[in-house]
Amino acid sequence: MQMMCAPDAERFSKKLRSKQTAFTAAAVVLLLDQTTKIIARHALLDGIPRDILGNFVRITLRYNYGAAFSLGWGGPLFLSVFTAAACIFLIRYMMKIEEGKQVLWLGVILGGAVGNLVDRIAMGKVTDFIDIGLTGWRWPTFNVADTAICIGGIVVFFLFRESKRLEVPTKEIEK
Repeated sequence: MQMMCAPDAERFSKKLRSKQTAFTAAAVVLLLDQTTKIIARHALLDGIPRDILGNFVRITLRYNYGAAFSLGWGGPLFLSVFTAAACIFLIRYMMKIEEGKQVLWLGVILGGAVGNLVDRIAMGKVTDFIDIGLTGWRWPTFNVADTAICIGGIVVFFLFRESKRLEVPTKEIEK
């Protein structure tokens, strides 16, 4: 058995802490998502809004049988299989990349994806309750998992973009 030298052990330890942080973030998002959905299902009546910040922010219990923002395609089985495959991809990708902020935010996305997958498997639909908009226009109702997926996706996009920009080799100026 070969022993790791100090720099390798330190790098391995840093990488492991990064993965642990990402999976902790996923667990926190999942717990927050499922807790808020349980509260919404018990405290709200389906389709009846409660104002939080006037008409702009409300909580309204809705059930989503389709994809994100109630887009109806594929059915619950397809969406469950697709989401499970996406979760597996996220985990595999998280394990491959080095430590860094991307790993943490991929964990946030994973927590959101698993949160909605739990709903689809347990109920055949996703619980949504966050309702934002103005009187004549409302954004599709969403939940904590959707928020984590969207914010995590945006952050990962910009972090990936920044890392690629930094990786571009600079050409030496010919003398």
